[in-house]
Amino acid sequence: MEQDGTIGKAIRLTHVLAASFAGLIAAAATSHYRKQVSTVVLEKKIIPKVDRSESGRIGQIEKFSHYVARQIGFEDASEVPELCILAQEYLLKSKGCDQSIYEYLANEKNSESLYVKLVDEFEKCILSYFAFHWKQVPYVISQVTRVFSTLVEEFKVINGGVLQSKEVMIPMDINKRSPVLLFMGGGMGAGKSTVLKDILKESFWLGASSKAVVVEADAFKERDVIYKALNSSGHHDDMLQTAELVHQSSTDAASSLLVTALNEGRDVIMDGTFSWEPFVEQTIAMARNIHKCKYKMGVGYKVAEDGTINENYWEQVNQADEQEENSKRELTRKPYKIELVGVVCDGYLAVIRGIRRAIMTGRAVRVNSQLKSHKRFANAFPKYCKLVDKARLFCTNGVGVPPKLIGWKDGDHNLLVDPDDIKSLKNVASLNCEADSICELHMEPSPVMEPGSVWNDFVLSPSRSSVQKELRESIFKTEKSIRKM
Repeated sequence: MEQDGTIGKAIRLTHVLAASFAGLIAAAATSHYRKQVSTVVLEKKIIPKVDRSESGRIGQIEKFSHYVARQIGFEDASEVPELCILAQEYLLKSKGCDQSIYEYLANEKNSESLYVKLVDEFEKCILSYFAFHWKQVPYVISQVTRVFSTLVEEFKVINGGVLQSKEVMIPMDINKRSPVLLFMGGGMGAGKSTVLKDILKESFWLGASSKAVVVEADAFKERDVIYKALNSSGHHDDMLQTAELVHQSSTDAASSLLVTALNEGRDVIMDGTFSWEPFVEQTIAMARNIHKCKYKMGVGYKVAEDGTINENYWEQVNQADEQEENSKRELTRKPYKIELVGVVCDGYLAVIRGIRRAIMTGRAVRVNSQLKSHKRFANAFPKYCKLVDKARLFCTNGVGVPPKLIGWKDGDHNLLVDPDDIKSLKNVASLNCEADSICELHMEPSPVMEPGSVWNDFVLSPSRSSVQKELRESIFKTEKSIRKM
């Protein structure tokens, strides 16, 4: 059973794919992807080492801290124990980590410059370490840390069990303007939260955000009693199964909150992957009509015994005692203004962000599901633009730079795009969802090797080897002096 990750859908892939034909196509495509390994990986050194059993099965994967040491030039990680500790702390974003790194290099003449270079090297190692062995993600995560903590805001249970903040429940005046439904869409790990922070600084949302309802299934999942209990039990290899176990209950809760907020005419910000087109299309249709009548949750995605698929995510409330209220509703309520903000990024960047988030918070998804969410959203985005009043598309491929606006649409106009940057959307739309590493993600020529790509310009930077040499010499002296203490 696979679930979309947006809201209200539970789908069996066997009813969507024509397995025989599609399977052959997928096999051929995967074979083609794998032919390009040498173009993406210039040196095998950059791939994390894997121990294999006599039968050929994958065993232990090289620890991240040992990987960092090897990239800098120390084949034996025991030579640099302090460096390994710092690498681990940096990955986990431990409190005081930056200060510890600075103190580690404080006795060097050019300590400030070395600090910047070592932090950059840590970032490059994160980008390359998690760019491989995606089918072993649960094991990689469990190797990195034994303790997961989920930091979430507390919800207040009010209004018959609907989860939201008291501040959100203050009624708004809907007579002066149309309420706004803002979709924040994009694959898992695309960077929607980063973009949303900027959106909320815009003049409209500065005034409206305090009373807006934010709908996000992940937030409900994090408050699920079962999820918290299982996720804190120490069985970290089961983290993916734990998240999937509570997925339906969290999406149902989010669906309930959404339809309640729309029925009340509230401003709504809905955060999700929006990778399942029927759900998005039906939600937009409901929002277009909800000023005329009330809605409730439908049965969702159902497969009949004969294999017939029925999708009905929302239903009108047509009871006799609602008719008079609906008539008054149409006279007093204004229709929703629907906006879409899409966020895309290179598939491998999303995977790396997802793995690192899992390490720090315990929120994990399967890599192939994550890649599918990106691919489906990228293919559906142009269609969604035709259904909404306003649309914007942001790209979050940069490292340490703000999201870039690469497409926009206002009113009845067509989607306007930056002809160079829109390639980011096209690349995501054609990625290989079954990839096991960055090498298999795209067909030749791989866009990750193009100028401007983080992988090409940052990870494979020609200057990296000379910087590593400088770091190696300073770290060797530092570790030697620490041992003498």
